[in-house]
Amino acid sequence: MTVTSAAERSVQELYAPLLARLARAGSVDERRSALVDEAGAVWSRPGFDTVLCESRLTFTPFDYQLATMQTVLRRMRGRAILADEVGLGKTIEAGLVLSELRMRGLADRALVVTPAGLVGQWGEELERKFALPTTVAARGSWATDADRPVVLASLAAARRDPLKSALLEQRWNVVIVDEAHRLRNPASASGKLARALRTRYLLLLTATPVENRLQDLYELVNLVAPGLLGTAAHFRRTHGNADTGVDALRNVSALRARTREIMVRHRRSEVSVLLPQRLAETVLVTPCDAERAVYADIVARIREQARDAASSHRMTLRSLTRLAGSSPAAVAPTLDKVGWPDLAARARAIGRPRKTDELLARLRTHVERGEKVLVFTAFRHTLDALAAEVAAAGIAAASYHGSLSRREKDAAVSAFAGDVPVLLSTESAGEGRNLQFCHVMINMDLPWNPMQIEQRLGRLHRVGQQHDVLLANLVSRGTIEERILHVLESKINLFELVVGELDMILGRVTDDFDFETSVFSAYVTAADDAEFAASLDDLGADLARARTDYLRTRGAVDQLVGED
Repeated sequence: MTVTSAAERSVQELYAPLLARLARAGSVDERRSALVDEAGAVWSRPGFDTVLCESRLTFTPFDYQLATMQTVLRRMRGRAILADEVGLGKTIEAGLVLSELRMRGLADRALVVTPAGLVGQWGEELERKFALPTTVAARGSWATDADRPVVLASLAAARRDPLKSALLEQRWNVVIVDEAHRLRNPASASGKLARALRTRYLLLLTATPVENRLQDLYELVNLVAPGLLGTAAHFRRTHGNADTGVDALRNVSALRARTREIMVRHRRSEVSVLLPQRLAETVLVTPCDAERAVYADIVARIREQARDAASSHRMTLRSLTRLAGSSPAAVAPTLDKVGWPDLAARARAIGRPRKTDELLARLRTHVERGEKVLVFTAFRHTLDALAAEVAAAGIAAASYHGSLSRREKDAAVSAFAGDVPVLLSTESAGEGRNLQFCHVMINMDLPWNPMQIEQRLGRLHRVGQQHDVLLANLVSRGTIEERILHVLESKINLFELVVGELDMILGRVTDDFDFETSVFSAYVTAADDAEFAASLDDLGADLARARTDYLRTRGAVDQLVGED
């Protein structure tokens, strides 16, 4: 006979209700159990010393990027300026902060404000690398489903109603602003928007938090941490007036100490992030007599008509000039549309252009080596003509262009990643697709916008690339493209720049500078080719000065954020 003590009976009575409930319960729901375990883990480790989001990532961040995330959350309490040199991954650092906050239930309402050209890139990065759903804000509304998507908004749209009012009505958990140097002026539309947004956590991303004026730095710091640098009057007394240049500021050490409280900056010399080299080659192709003659007659007629043309017709003529530099197949249909059937007929009469011969020879060489090749053209007609020639040469190739559905685009990239050695693409693959498994690129034509050249190259030359990137630019002798490429290579060393530096340089020429417009205007207003060449030299000088200014500014930022 078992004797049960009073103490044991008391324990049994205490747990009897729980035991009865467990006996009546069904099988364990593994999904609920996993959620409970995850919630318990979060509850037991509420501090930011432990990284919770790593299991959700589809990539491996660098140590300095994880360290930045922890610094921002632990020491800066989620309000910071990320000021790494261009190319070091400020987007990744901001994504880590956002992902960590989401894991802890602290960022259900998140907003990313970015220049229009970067909205798609942000969506891709957040969804593919961080498994965070996104939606693009438009017309004052956005999806608010159960996925709690990160709201993406272009700065241009966000500072205008109706979207502006909708964003300001919301109380956000976290706001991220890319290219945040555009917010420095508190009186500007962008500056007013940023200062009116309501958020607990705020990240400003910019490689240049200060330009020529010390006041620039004060305004950005005050946006993130009001009062950190004192009042405007105190700041001027301590460090210099609003127009003081960085070289003339006072009490540098004290200012450094303050900026380090809310600013993180890494330099390439400090971190072991080394991208492979870009090995760029300009291949000047001598056109046949027919090609050379029809091109010369097309651009001469364009110059003659563009001088007195209305703005809409002038835009058509500019597009026609670029088409002429791409291929006869590309320019012929537009020549018909503008009423130049004589030139259209001559363009169609040209068989295979010499640039296509050069392309086929290079493709055979690379394919025999087992190398994949990405071929870019700006125009669909050129792509279709190339696809036919490549197929006739017995080289397997996939095509990628804007008219394909999302599924068809994914299939083309999958084929390229698999057994197909060549991808023929328009600019559609210049944004949003990471193709680091390929390291050879051939430009069949040259965009007049240098940023498009950078976007093309950025598909291959990025973190994760294991080989030196080989780039060949096929350019016909005697064309405008030949002169453009000479300016970009000789004045700013285009193909030696780190990703992101080109944008920093172009933005310093003038406030509304547009390279493509400047080139076309110089061409049609020049009396002859000699005068056009002189105008391009002047444009190149402006670019060279902008590059020098960028390098000086980069040094100034290092001075303000560097260690003592």
